Amino acid sequence: MATLHDLLKELVDSDADSLQFRAGQPPLLFINREARPIGMIPLEHKAIEGFLTQLLDNPARATLMGLGQADGHYTNALGRFDFRVRDSQDGYGIAFRYTPPAAEATKEATEPEVLIAWPKDSIHALLSRVYEERAADLVVSNGLEARVRTAAGFVAVRDAIFSDQAIREALKAQLTPEREARLSETGSLDLALELRVDGRQQRFRVNLFRQRGGLAAAFRPIWDQIPGLSTLNIPEALLSYADIPYGLVLVTGPTGSGKSTTISALVEHINATRARHIITLEDPIEYVFSQKRSMIHQREVGVHVDAFSSGLRAALREAPDVIFLGEMRDLQTISAALTAAETGHLVLSTLHSGSAAQAIDRIIDIFPEHQQMQVRIQLSDVLRGIITQRLLPTTKKRRIPAFELVKTNYALANLIRERRTHQFSTVIQTHQKEGMVPFDLSLARLVNEGLVEREEALRCARDQKYLLGLIQPQLDQSSEST
Repeated sequence: MATLHDLLKELVDSDADSLQFRAGQPPLLFINREARPIGMIPLEHKAIEGFLTQLLDNPARATLMGLGQADGHYTNALGRFDFRVRDSQDGYGIAFRYTPPAAEATKEATEPEVLIAWPKDSIHALLSRVYEERAADLVVSNGLEARVRTAAGFVAVRDAIFSDQAIREALKAQLTPEREARLSETGSLDLALELRVDGRQQRFRVNLFRQRGGLAAAFRPIWDQIPGLSTLNIPEALLSYADIPYGLVLVTGPTGSGKSTTISALVEHINATRARHIITLEDPIEYVFSQKRSMIHQREVGVHVDAFSSGLRAALREAPDVIFLGEMRDLQTISAALTAAETGHLVLSTLHSGSAAQAIDRIIDIFPEHQQMQVRIQLSDVLRGIITQRLLPTTKKRRIPAFELVKTNYALANLIRERRTHQFSTVIQTHQKEGMVPFDLSLARLVNEGLVEREEALRCARDQKYLLGLIQPQLDQSSEST
């Protein structure tokens, strides 16, 4: 059996794009997108495990076990090789890309590349690789190169250029006449797309929209397994919200910050541990839940209900204990959500905002001025907690959430009623023993654990001086000395 050094030498000598190992197949070189096997002897699982022993340290092993994927680099006498390990249904797969010595010095300053060549012949083929690579998003635009979001940002997929017709062709099964009419009327459309990938059905959340250059679409994979809170690096304290009998719990953050995944993980925990009736209202349905201890009914806006607000009103007559509302996006939906929380239901929902205080202000400001005092009182009574999160690039070439965890107490409820949400940060800092977590404290923990660079944390900090006081001195000093 060839050694890892011998196989990597084949990659270098052949000037191939990548080298891939998969159990049951011989090592494969990819040259101009064509697979060329090295020999005829297939690799066994034991051989790949031997390679992993050389490539992964314990933290990287933990990342692989938790996320199903780990990235890194391996250096020997031949030079530096970037690699990606992925756990699939058939076992572990490994892909290598060689970095020539002349390019290594400038690699960090250049546009990041995708480790494995991406297929460019169709959007469906590209989506299959997005799933295999566990990338976050694919965005295609008429006449422009497609881009994939990785931990380093959006990466261009060279020569992957699609027309309006190709975008429509990829979604033709979902574009019913009613949806076509909605796209023409509003300029955008939310869809769910299912593809056969690796022998299983894989779902993608899609937003199709019109823009100056024609059609564009953003695709986001919906993983078939709902991750646990520990995998998501969300604190176990969040599980305490599952014990709340009624009220409103919000998960907030910017677009693409993992709000839906976090709230789905909480719903799955309730599903697995409590006998409840859960109704979800989503646009579109993302994670598909299987019934465990709870009974779950999932309804999609535009398919099963006309709108979030009408779905919420109907849900009140369907004997739910828990209502998962995909997004609080308009006055009617927010008003119905507050009523549902007030009348004995646990309502879990998401909102686009950068902090707990901003979330409160957004909810209240959407109402007419003459109703805002009444809404303040109502919200102060039903709000049970707000989790605000933001995904940051890590030193392990993935993304991890920093969060602000707020549990409503008498002091916060009083600030809501008295229009003093600007004082939220003070209450959060002074009530950490009650389970509250300031956003900057979460940032400091990520820096102190070596998961996030200090500069990245400072860029996102709410109070840089407070954050610097939380970072461990030895890390702070070593950072300044480099």
